[in-house]
Amino acid sequence: MKRINFIVPRIGDSFYYSVKYAISWLDPSIYYTMISNRYMYGCINIRVNDMWNEFRRPVRADIYWLDTPLYYNDIYKTIPLQRLKPRKIYVCSTWNLEMCKQYFSNCELLPRLIHILYMLYEPLPYEYKEYDLAFVGYCWWRKGCDLFKRVCKELDLKCWMTGDYRKYSMYDLIDRLRKTKYLWWISLSEGFGLPLLESQVLGVIPLCLRAHTSLDYCFTCRYDKGLCVEPVGEEIKLDSIGQRHKIWIPDYGDVIRVIKYALSLDEEEYNRVSRYVYEKSRKLIFETFSRFINSI
Repeated sequence: MKRINFIVPRIGDSFYYSVKYAISWLDPSIYYTMISNRYMYGCINIRVNDMWNEFRRPVRADIYWLDTPLYYNDIYKTIPLQRLKPRKIYVCSTWNLEMCKQYFSNCELLPRLIHILYMLYEPLPYEYKEYDLAFVGYCWWRKGCDLFKRVCKELDLKCWMTGDYRKYSMYDLIDRLRKTKYLWWISLSEGFGLPLLESQVLGVIPLCLRAHTSLDYCFTCRYDKGLCVEPVGEEIKLDSIGQRHKIWIPDYGDVIRVIKYALSLDEEEYNRVSRYVYEKSRKLIFETFSRFINSI
């Protein structure tokens, strides 16, 4: 039996949950899995963390699986993780990969895995949709939360948001998502973003800002660019604890235009887009699982 030790910063944070979701895909008769905060001998040790925190304060591991919304590439010439000579570094988006390659030659792109439960559901027919727009995740400035609230109020939409979505059971969250037409993903900065793929494998169409991880995983943009918001600028912004975020800035008028266009789609066209993101996202998830298994 192959033993895998996932090393996470804290039990209960987002990286812990991404590990739990990855484990849901593994056959327990073949893989013995653990979640801890330290290296263990006799195991394949996989460190799951924020990329820039790990680059600066590394924990020993065999494989690193990282993502970040932070941006420090124009500050550091060397980083402590280089001294550990990691066997492999996986990052979750192309823009993270570009930063990683400034320091390592063995960086590869590997998305995170959503929980396998999401793969058991088919899209809900359009006639059963109860909500126009959903915001899944913490109400953080970099996720466009205030913009979401403003749009819902101005257009008088039937919206809902989770706040801390871990307070929902997975079944409740899936049920509510399936009853929603569109996911808000006009986020200013992302390291990865599980809700983006979770919504698409349920056939829920994300409306995205065409930047950061959305360039890799927002299949709506590939189907119809009119359903995506183009950023009009970029900047580095400090958060409340002084961390540097690279953010992409949307124009509010463009956001309104995209939302109105999305809500104008008739049932037939909506179903075509829904089926497209459903099929593309599921194909990506299965390919990701195959690569993940081969890597361990």
